[in-house]
Amino acid sequence: GDLASIERSIPLGIDTFDSSYPPRSARHGIVLTEQGNLNVTKAENSTKFIPIEAECPCPACRHFTLAYLHHLFKAKELTALYLATLHNVSFMIRRMENYRAKIKADLI
Repeated sequence: GDLASIERSIPLGIDTFDSSYPPRSARHGIVLTEQGNLNVTKAENSTKFIPIEAECPCPACRHFTLAYLHHLFKAKELTALYLATLHNVSFMIRRMENYRAKIKADLI
């Protein structure tokens, strides 16, 4: 159930998914974004005082920065896993809503 597999599956008529990808990738410091996967643990994120995604409505993006999330991962705080998972699941819900709308509009 990674993003590339889902995108290839939908045009084939597969539209129901059960994926462990969002929480599994979050456990490894990967957050899902519209620009692709982002590894929060990389040093370059330690000074990014911006949300994971500016337009994301999830609590992780509304209340915390990439720099803080980076710090939590480096400090091995369990809150890092929670926030990254929260964002990834929120991202997948929005992505699937977008696919659903495209299916209804007969664009896929």
